[in-house]
Amino acid sequence: MNDPKNQRRNPRIDLNQEIVFRTSETITGWGIDLGAGGIGAQLPVELAVGTKLEVEIFPGHASAYGEVRWCKPRDGGFRVGIQFSSEDWSIIEVVQTLRSQEG
Repeated sequence: MNDPKNQRRNPRIDLNQEIVFRTSETITGWGIDLGAGGIGAQLPVELAVGTKLEVEIFPGHASAYGEVRWCKPRDGGFRVGIQFSSEDWSIIEVVQTLRSQEG
């Protein structure tokens, strides 16, 4: 079986925070991990592979556009892998800076 973690080109950081996902609707989910090329998340609804969306990690400060690469049932919701439209290393720096300002 293909393991999405083994297919990553970039390292991930733990995220563990609420995230807003915008498709044709707004969905609140939980960000699991974040890399320059994408994000892993837990959502309450299933999203079809290929769904284009915007991911808002810190609304107004850290967001990216991407596409659902995989979606699997897990823990009463759906674990989703989203690949960003383009790699963005700055998103990790922005998230880390904003997190340090929160706590």
